[in-house]
Amino acid sequence: MTVDKQQYVLCSHCDLVIELTDITIGHKAICPRCNTILAKKSVNMKFRAAMYAVCSLIMIIVACGFIFIDIRLVGNFNGVSVLDIPKTLFFDKYSYISALFILFVLIFPIINLLIISLLCSKLTISKYRKRDLLIIYEKFKHWCMPEIFITGILVSFVKLMSYGSIGVTSTFWAFCLFVFFYIKAQVIFSPETIWEEIHTNNFAQTPLKVGKTAISQNLKLCGCCHAMMPIAYVKCPRCKQKSAVRNRDKIQWTIALLVTSLIIYIPANVFGIMITVVFGSPSTSTIMDGVIYMWQAGDVPVALVIFIASIVIPILKIISLSWLCYFAIAVKRKNKHDCLKMKKLYGAVEFIGKWSMIDIFVVSVVCSLVRNQQMMGVYPDIGVTFFATVVIITMIASQKFDPRLIWDRSTVKSYNK
Repeated sequence: MTVDKQQYVLCSHCDLVIELTDITIGHKAICPRCNTILAKKSVNMKFRAAMYAVCSLIMIIVACGFIFIDIRLVGNFNGVSVLDIPKTLFFDKYSYISALFILFVLIFPIINLLIISLLCSKLTISKYRKRDLLIIYEKFKHWCMPEIFITGILVSFVKLMSYGSIGVTSTFWAFCLFVFFYIKAQVIFSPETIWEEIHTNNFAQTPLKVGKTAISQNLKLCGCCHAMMPIAYVKCPRCKQKSAVRNRDKIQWTIALLVTSLIIYIPANVFGIMITVVFGSPSTSTIMDGVIYMWQAGDVPVALVIFIASIVIPILKIISLSWLCYFAIAVKRKNKHDCLKMKKLYGAVEFIGKWSMIDIFVVSVVCSLVRNQQMMGVYPDIGVTFFATVVIITMIASQKFDPRLIWDRSTVKSYNK
């Protein structure tokens, strides 16, 4: 965000009060305690973010209108557009997976791109509308997965090559540009800059002590807009959302969700995720069957990608979040080194969590393309529903966890620099 002299920020990860001075263009401000990025300053943020957002919206309109992948299977041609994939899943009575595809790949990213375009445009928007748009943006940004879908398409190509000849059209490259422009818009856009236009982030009623935690000064952080305010405030004065000093009760939610995901993870791996019908003879394949098939076919890199994304990551995420909950609740004495390790672990869990959806997108693409009713067809199986649920529950569990609990009861030295 654009930083004026003597502006204070509150680190959302370690609860440290920090004073920021002018930031050079192209540079960032980093928390001296936990190394979290606090603020950044870029050239023409609004213009560049709006430009990439508009370009991305144009590309998705083009990509949705025409066939973007095709396959030639025993002399028969079958092509699908982006919209044909959820349609096929819906007709196969997997409306749950179809809805997830539409939301995560299309609706949520498009809504966020429209929000970026509006907030970065020269249109006159009231601060109340800006506030509402930013709240929607923050809620949706964790659930946008177009980059994971495009990766799933590339992985599915390897599997599809065993069925027939794969082709891509210019529409496929339009979708690739949509993903590229979307990522650029997300990276450049700074919600903090827009929040500062609504109101400054400091609602403290007493002088701030730099280098001390907010909780020790009877202050708390808004989880939505990252404003700092007295503990007595029930709602944030800037975004009007409820805020708590610490979300300790959410650790119970995190643990409950982890147990639930672990239970559902069993049928997700026991039941098949795809049914292949050849001359009327069906055969079911689980996630592990797909990994073994790719490995035996010589596609070792793809086998490793699926194995890591679909087997390793969900288990590691459950173990990591369990470890974080234990560290936050049970460990009484914490040093900076251990807290930094836990902070990095939480960051890794947040980053890689949604990449497990890659297997869901692989199944969606393969099932939509391989449809030769006389000879061969590939259909989703019940395991794909269980697996998608595991991914969603673990993502919610990580979002429920309050990373500031990692740093509570740790030794705090003076960071007044």
